[in-house]
Amino acid sequence: MTHVVILPYFCDEEIQRYLKIIKRLGEFPAQQCDWHFLLAASPRIEPSEQLRAACEQVAPTQSFQCPTQVFGYPQGPTAMFWDAMDYIEQHSPDDGGFGLWLESDMVPVKPDWLDRLDDEWNASGPPLLMGCYVPEVYKQRLLRRRKLLLEDHVNGGACYAKQFSRWMPGEAREGVFDVAVFKLAKKLGRVKSTALIDFSNNERVRRDVLDPDKVLLHGFMQDKDKFIDDCIAPITEWERRNMFLHPVIDSWETARRRLRVWAVRRGQRAMYENMLLAKRRDNTRRAA
Repeated sequence: MTHVVILPYFCDEEIQRYLKIIKRLGEFPAQQCDWHFLLAASPRIEPSEQLRAACEQVAPTQSFQCPTQVFGYPQGPTAMFWDAMDYIEQHSPDDGGFGLWLESDMVPVKPDWLDRLDDEWNASGPPLLMGCYVPEVYKQRLLRRRKLLLEDHVNGGACYAKQFSRWMPGEAREGVFDVAVFKLAKKLGRVKSTALIDFSNNERVRRDVLDPDKVLLHGFMQDKDKFIDDCIAPITEWERRNMFLHPVIDSWETARRRLRVWAVRRGQRAMYENMLLAKRRDNTRRAA
């Protein structure tokens, strides 16, 4: 079984972020599972030889340029995702492994990060999709019915079966890819939620780096460069000694977020704040 770590990029800023992440991966001990990189360049940028050279120092590396000429958000990233999934399906053996869609604001933070993902992927049989589950997100409104802001799905930065393209019908390619494929994979009973991959943010990233249950952090809607720097900074002895305070800080942070959602009434920020609250409620329910 071989896994593929996909690095999709469309600009030099993303390449520079990946170079930081790859340098950190090179400092980790070798993973026990077999894996390689797949560098997926946007149709708008030439494949980066600098990124390829850096990746080859860590693991075997393949590079290709996504052919689909579709741009803008979310159409562009969705087209790149399917180009990468099609490439893997055509060029990889059907051995039960996965392709990890690793965006430039996602950082492995544990030395055995990929081995732990491999263990969970194979526990009770490989799924089609494994990642960070996002429950339905609602906006609460005084004297009015709550409003659905976001459908439940697995966040796009996730592990996908290498034959994912073969399993998904054509309708899966319509709309934002992570919402569409989640519904269809769920119907097949082959979706697995994992706590190993999780959202983080610039306020709490150092707590999450120290969390033993998290190996891959996604700084969605954050200052990406600062987030990466905070993920890869060495853990200090002071941080280790004060880990006992994390539950108290988490509770205080949640209380402040509940207050903020009443002030942030619309737009992406409202969705983000409500999403973090919904995830915390779901995590608490699952732990119970």
